[in-house]
Amino acid sequence: MIERDLSDPDGIITVRSSGDWTRAEIDEHFAALREIVASRRRNGDPIRVLSDLSSACTDDMGINDHILDECHRTYQPGDRVAILTPGPSSKRWLRERLRGSEVAAFSSRLPAEMWLMADDLPPPE
Repeated sequence: MIERDLSDPDGIITVRSSGDWTRAEIDEHFAALREIVASRRRNGDPIRVLSDLSSACTDDMGINDHILDECHRTYQPGDRVAILTPGPSSKRWLRERLRGSEVAAFSSRLPAEMWLMADDLPPPE
């Protein structure tokens, strides 16, 4: 399951994901997310996304690589994306692949939200 929540008062787009997903579900999610992001860009709003994968099953490397490809297609320089991971190994895996971008991996929500709102902070190493 992948769902998007736009109710955050600070304008953070929250994505909650759980279980396994098919490539089609991922494509559908990112198509909907790109529409939301495009609307926010047109309005001049900053793009801040909190993607909660802490309940996700992310063992399929092909699916993980597809998700990263979709992230690169969706986000632009200046967008901030925080990903909550299910554990330390997935956090390390993501951080290795996300170097140089404004996408960061976290293991808890509060630091992720703080980083999203602090434009001057670089992603954690």
